[in-house]
Amino acid sequence: MSSIRVLPPGLQNQIAAGEVVERPSSVVKELVENSLDAGAGSVQVYLEQGGQALVEVVDDGAGMLPDDMALAVTRHATSKIFSMQDLASVQSFGFRGEALPSIASVSRLRLSSCVQGRDEGSFLEILYGDHLEKGPEAMDPGTKVKVQNLLANIPARLKFLKTKNTEARKCSENFIRLALANLEVDLELYSEGRSLHRFFANENLKERLSRVWPEQLCRDLKDVELDQGDFRVHGVASSPENAQARGERMLFYVNNRAVKDKTLISALKQAYKGRLLSREYPQAVIFLEIPPEEVDVNVHPAKSEVRFRNEKHVFSLVSRAVGKVLDKNYFQVPEMPAEEVDVAGRADSPRYGPGPGETRPEMPVFREDFRHETAPDYGDRPPKKPAPPVHAPDMGLSYLGQVENNYLVFLNSSGRLLVVDQHGAHERVVFEYLKNRQGSVQSRMLAMPMQIELHQAEKNLLEEIWSMLRSLGFVLELHDERLLQVKGLPDILTSGEGIEALRSMLEDKARDMDGILIAMACRTSIKSGSSMTRDEALGLAHKLMQCKEMNFCPHGRPICMDLGGKELERLFKRR
Repeated sequence: MSSIRVLPPGLQNQIAAGEVVERPSSVVKELVENSLDAGAGSVQVYLEQGGQALVEVVDDGAGMLPDDMALAVTRHATSKIFSMQDLASVQSFGFRGEALPSIASVSRLRLSSCVQGRDEGSFLEILYGDHLEKGPEAMDPGTKVKVQNLLANIPARLKFLKTKNTEARKCSENFIRLALANLEVDLELYSEGRSLHRFFANENLKERLSRVWPEQLCRDLKDVELDQGDFRVHGVASSPENAQARGERMLFYVNNRAVKDKTLISALKQAYKGRLLSREYPQAVIFLEIPPEEVDVNVHPAKSEVRFRNEKHVFSLVSRAVGKVLDKNYFQVPEMPAEEVDVAGRADSPRYGPGPGETRPEMPVFREDFRHETAPDYGDRPPKKPAPPVHAPDMGLSYLGQVENNYLVFLNSSGRLLVVDQHGAHERVVFEYLKNRQGSVQSRMLAMPMQIELHQAEKNLLEEIWSMLRSLGFVLELHDERLLQVKGLPDILTSGEGIEALRSMLEDKARDMDGILIAMACRTSIKSGSSMTRDEALGLAHKLMQCKEMNFCPHGRPICMDLGGKELERLFKRR
């Protein structure tokens, strides 16, 4: 082993650059943040070849004196902090004194600056860490940083860059993230001489988002606002109906600093839990303002990661702030006793009958013949004429009819159409019923045990959820390692539903109680393609009103669509 020695300054800078300068977009982020720290009211960014050939940032900030410029490209030299106390309460974007020297070590950098109130500035030029020249320069007050041939002296790093279009897109993403947090600043991004993004000073958040997000999404964004002592959460969040398949539009800021944090991502997902499918992501821009001493920003050289002193409090705050704006009350929930309207709208609705010698609890289900997948065949008989609307004044609803034996259509007291997915609505009703009955479900033994052959992965999963299944009334035995014998089922499931529910749990890889109950609710709910009477539709609406969550089925699909004049005008292209 060779002896220990201090690395040369040039190598030190290149190692540091490996953490700070990952790609051109990192340079855009660091330089624009420096401009914002300098109090700039206007910032322009110029790119060529995705930023690899050129990244130039021009601002009208405070500027630097010649001596300060020389220090600015020296490692760990900064004007942002001076003591340990400053580090604990840092509020500027930059503070480590690493960005400029790191960039200068892997590029040709020209730094020009003029202090406000002077008519002449200075420049400093560096090539891969070596100073080339310096001198006076005629320029307007502010600072201009020109970075060329980025990473050209490190071919091993250069080959990891993507195409120029990809790199330009990543530069654009960082630029936009900074623009969303600094609404008072005029910012413009150019690529190959063409203006890509222009944000005017003093726009609001939604105005800036409307320039980069789809119009429909921005129109439906909800304002998020929650204050709790020294903590504040604000921003915007999308309606669950506007979810997307990627998580790229979940943006977070802590004290105006753009961050990537698992706690904040988890809190946002928790707010949308039960409102989105497993493969969907919400879209939101969330700002968290907290006392500086409650967060550590000195975690990574790129300053995009933070640590919270009290993660649980931050999680709860963000989750509650977003969650409270997502609730919709499509129905006017009446104050009426549950027995006033039966689940099927009439007293004589058939239920699952009890087994021999046993009394079984009632379950919120409909007629047994609702379980078929398609509408019954009426032969050559002419279709019935539509019945007149039935009004339910105690619920504020008029029932208009059923569309394709799948969707129930109501008119509420505000004159808006409500279209309800009958399977999703009943699934929510049954799910909450099952959840409330946890611990009180009885087993019903089968006269003839049923068998299911398992794959090894299914057997492993079954072992994970075995105790939960037992607590819900499933009586199971495992034979020959791969043969599951079902001897008893919950008293609320028929034999066919019980086996289907078990298979669904294994197929969907249910690992918690909610996943198990979702499978049970799905198998026992009224199916799409089943006809319903007017009384049954109103009965289902009443039961849905009593649910804690009436807007989304347990899988996260929307139950109800609210259509008013504006929505219909858009559909008919009247606006």
